Amino acid sequence: MQPHEDAVQTPSPVQSPPLAASSIMRSLSGSQKPRPGASSILSSPTTDPLSQLEFSLPIRTNSTGRRPQSASLFRSTILNNTPPGSPRDASPASTIRSTRSPSRTMTGSIFAGTAGFKASLLDTGAADSPGDPLNLVLKSFVPHVAIHASEDVDDLVNAKGFQKGLWEILRPFGERVMGKVNVRDSNGVSRAWEDFSLRFTKFGDHSNLQMPDSMDALNGSEKQGGKRKESPTMDVEKVVERHLRFAEEAFRGTVEPQTPTRMGLDVDATSPYYALYLRRLLSGMPLTPHESFTHPVACVMAISSRNPNPIEALHRLYTETREGEKRYPVWVDGEYLRYYILVHDEENSDISKSMALFEQMKRNFGLHCHLLRLRSSESAETDDDSIPLPRSDWMTAAEELADIEESETKEDFEDPTRHIFESDATAIRTFVREMATQSLIPTMERNISVWNDQVASKRKGISGRFMSLSKRWAFGSSSRSSGIASSSSNYDASGFYRPDSPEAIMRRLADFAFMLRDWKLAMSTYDLLRTDFQNDKAWKYHAAANEMAAFALLIMPQNMSSKTRIETINHMLDNAFYSYQTRCNSLYGATRCIVLALELLRLRGGSGIDEAVRWGIKVLESRLMGKIGDALLKERMAICYASKSGAGSQAWGSRRRKSALWSVLGAEAWVAQEKYIQAQKCLNEARKMYSLLPGENGIQRFEVASDFLAMLNDQVKRGLQVDLLGPEENMIDVEEETFDNDDRRTRRTSMINPLGGATAAGMEMAPLQSQGDASGPSKDGFG
Repeated sequence: MQPHEDAVQTPSPVQSPPLAASSIMRSLSGSQKPRPGASSILSSPTTDPLSQLEFSLPIRTNSTGRRPQSASLFRSTILNNTPPGSPRDASPASTIRSTRSPSRTMTGSIFAGTAGFKASLLDTGAADSPGDPLNLVLKSFVPHVAIHASEDVDDLVNAKGFQKGLWEILRPFGERVMGKVNVRDSNGVSRAWEDFSLRFTKFGDHSNLQMPDSMDALNGSEKQGGKRKESPTMDVEKVVERHLRFAEEAFRGTVEPQTPTRMGLDVDATSPYYALYLRRLLSGMPLTPHESFTHPVACVMAISSRNPNPIEALHRLYTETREGEKRYPVWVDGEYLRYYILVHDEENSDISKSMALFEQMKRNFGLHCHLLRLRSSESAETDDDSIPLPRSDWMTAAEELADIEESETKEDFEDPTRHIFESDATAIRTFVREMATQSLIPTMERNISVWNDQVASKRKGISGRFMSLSKRWAFGSSSRSSGIASSSSNYDASGFYRPDSPEAIMRRLADFAFMLRDWKLAMSTYDLLRTDFQNDKAWKYHAAANEMAAFALLIMPQNMSSKTRIETINHMLDNAFYSYQTRCNSLYGATRCIVLALELLRLRGGSGIDEAVRWGIKVLESRLMGKIGDALLKERMAICYASKSGAGSQAWGSRRRKSALWSVLGAEAWVAQEKYIQAQKCLNEARKMYSLLPGENGIQRFEVASDFLAMLNDQVKRGLQVDLLGPEENMIDVEEETFDNDDRRTRRTSMINPLGGATAAGMEMAPLQSQGDASGPSKDGFG
């Protein structure tokens, strides 16, 4: 894989964003000069722009012991994050950021039932950007392929510089399958996808294993004394905090006071820290019985041309997948696809012998085989045909945290970037595409067809509905009063359905359909399962089915009426959240459900944005996330409201004041964590939103609110150790116009509660209209 094959070309100069509404700022905006174009490092197709990061950042050894070699660990955020007024505006990051697609929010309302919502979200181009939340949703629910290699294969790959074996070198290539991938839905209609991906996992690595809950636990009677489990986002919070800390240290003192550029939150592009948070949250999906997304769809068994007994080695690998100590738990279906590869050593083995062995493999094991030709020597950066192998975007938070801690403590830490020969990369890309298009996807399509005909169709018929009713009422059984599933239930007392039960098969059918983006089949199957799981009191299964049904309904084309849609989606999300949080104490499931629902609702636009913020407030109320997640979520809700466009010249129906309030709350949260660059962006966004309001509806007339903003601004200025408001003679004008309370500025604690209201301390709520004018755009407080 060549990470730079999609490198962008130098665009036209990027203009600085607008400043806050003040006379001095308007005068400054007239003298702005265009930023310079991109660096020339993007012009060469053989140069990785990420490798030039160290030359564009003021990186230095600091008190934490972080060295320039560790900069590569923070590329995912630092390359796409430019602080206010930084000279990095002329870097490749600014070029990449400036070429992102415009706002992807669809016009209209999610609950309006208009013709604009007959299309799927995927038709809006929302999945084009790697950091886009919809893209993250699509890339998180993908087929998982386990890698099980013999010792001789691991020795060959170790000699190439990859200490974790074949899995390490294959892992990045699965994150985007080369070329278009054709997938057929349940009706036989084929569609080509250019962003199809796989997730390679290491066979036998059960670090993400989550054992099923017992019946007592699922019914909420576990004896934990009311204690909640440790937050699953702890490692995610630590990783994002390290990225934020690195940015603060790298850019501290680089902002020039005379620079008029004041970057705010980017409404059109996702914050790199929020995207990182989502990606690490989703990459940590546990291996559980109640959903099959992390269950293997296939297992790659690999031997090399060095193996003295290759056929016997393949038989042994196959046996280990069924009977060995590393095999998957009993609730994982063991009838997944086995795919066999022969790794040929290009430098030390005879190709004619390898070809003969490969033909023998196909005769013994079928057509699901591949000959992978790799060089056994290690590739150096200076080699002519060497290209960097990117680190996986979907490593877990624990993995990335371990790398960062090693970079801070190990004296001889080296840049973890590894290089491979271009011929090896071509061979691996060909292998991944061939396996996906000729074996994996056809197998999944065949299983979907069989399961749909033999299991789901019977469940959808009249007899299936009658059996469901008989299970529900149990005809005289006392199970309903006792809280235990009836004797006719397939729900095991250990807390799971066996893989051959109809419920487990239908859950795999729905998950396979979701992974292949057949939203209609997935939605209908999840909808059937919701009732079965509720009848059996399988609450975690019930929560997961409601969650995925809501996701499929939000992504697929909308053909419901307004009332039906809002009732259906909210009912599903309510059921999922309540079951996850209260009945099962699954904090990870509750967090994932609501955060992803928030993003999908936001992408729908219209009243979906108000629904998205409502669910975001529910996450804040439930305290599911840590302080980093809370601050990022407040930022996100400000962007949600900012993306809601109003009607007419007065932007009736917009949420500018609400957006400004959430930006202020985000700034307060960042200041409390000493993340001043992020706080400044939030304050600038708040100024921008307030500047768009009519003058009589601004914030400067409200003493407490103006003082509070001034206090936050002073804290940010001291934290950044620069004058953020420009020269001294201009600072007075800005403060007088923006805050209008310079003589009354005092130190005071925050009087805004975490949910956006005012405390009893008496913070004034700024009305959206003057007292004598009833034509203001809204009628509540700040927002």
